[in-house]
Amino acid sequence: MSIQQPVSAADELGLLKRRPFRMLAYSRFFATAADNALNFGLVLLIVQETDLAIMSSLLVLALVVPSTVVGILAGHAADTLPKRPLIFLGNLARALICIWFVREGGGVLSFYVTAIALACAGEFVGAASGALRPALVERDELARANALNQAIGSAAQFAGLALLAPLVLRLFDSPEALFLITALMYVTAGVAAVLIGGRRRSQPESIGDAQPPSGLLAGWRVLRSDPAISQAAIELTLISLTLIILGGLVPKFISDTLGLPVDVGAAILVPGALGVALGLRVAGFLAHRVAHALLSTIGFMLFVVMLLALTFVNQEFSFLTGYALFAWLDHVNIGSFDGAGVLAVFIMAPLGFAFATVTVSGQTVLNDLVPLHLQGRANATRGAIAALISTLPVLGAGLLADLVGVTTVMAIVSAVIGVAALNNFRPSRRRVTPPALSESH
Repeated sequence: MSIQQPVSAADELGLLKRRPFRMLAYSRFFATAADNALNFGLVLLIVQETDLAIMSSLLVLALVVPSTVVGILAGHAADTLPKRPLIFLGNLARALICIWFVREGGGVLSFYVTAIALACAGEFVGAASGALRPALVERDELARANALNQAIGSAAQFAGLALLAPLVLRLFDSPEALFLITALMYVTAGVAAVLIGGRRRSQPESIGDAQPPSGLLAGWRVLRSDPAISQAAIELTLISLTLIILGGLVPKFISDTLGLPVDVGAAILVPGALGVALGLRVAGFLAHRVAHALLSTIGFMLFVVMLLALTFVNQEFSFLTGYALFAWLDHVNIGSFDGAGVLAVFIMAPLGFAFATVTVSGQTVLNDLVPLHLQGRANATRGAIAALISTLPVLGAGLLADLVGVTTVMAIVSAVIGVAALNNFRPSRRRVTPPALSESH
């Protein structure tokens, strides 16, 4: 029996020395950065046109609802068709949609049409990329690969949301310029996918001794086939559901609670990316060394606590400034950015850390136990469930935010997600054997 040695940062980055994994990482970075830039750009345009939380929530639904139908088809395609061409064609389609917007766009309706079209094409890219990644690394490298993948996604989110979209829209005041730049980024992502090359792991695996399911419903059957898989899938679905709902509330939170312009207020999200990076490092190391239920419980509870802290940031600001140690917060005044904004910045880092802990631990369990030729359908089915469940809550949260205030709604979301997470945390009837402790062959 061999004990795996602790993984260094150099070992993690060593995955990028392999051309297939590196090209997939490039493809993910450019596509994800373009996604975040366009999504945030569309949010800014909607806020500028309507200034209603319900309209932002509708835009979020336009971005996620396609996964309820198209996502299942995309997952099936990712498991049955060549993955590199799917990634290339999906990104090429998104580039053409951006060019169409530049030629024909204008008005609120075109924003929603564009969002839906981009989301549909993106489902094929996401499903194929997610199904291909576990095939490019060995089983004992999955945690590192997932952590590095999340880190790349966080860097791309920062590049698209905090840099590209605000800079282009503020400097050039031209949505058309943003869409042209992102079209080029999608083409770059597609070309990188073509250069991925061969796969390391090509033989399909099965769950236990059972015959692997097939067909469009295979994803649902595989998610129910093992308690450990089901528990991890529910955790990932809960965290996805929370982010979908918050996506429609963030613009209202920034403008009403923090009193900032939405594009400027997006800067408070940047420390969240730093927290994600730290969380990925920790979760990637612990994913095969600490019980999954314990790691997820800690991550989810920290996530809920920090989300509540962010929700009541103004009240915390008023309370803390009553103490000499925190009196300096009351003297922060950079334009409309005050001490409450500073406090929100500090809260975002542990919030991102908690998010990374949950996602890496849950995704590693799925990659460990789900057969390679069913990875696309399993992930697509999980995404479809999250999108379907979120439809009414997203609309209801947006409507309530306009009626009773975003603080009340975010507090309700935090409480409900916390209760749901606690209900899901129960000892699995199947113990996931850490690859690091398995017999060497």
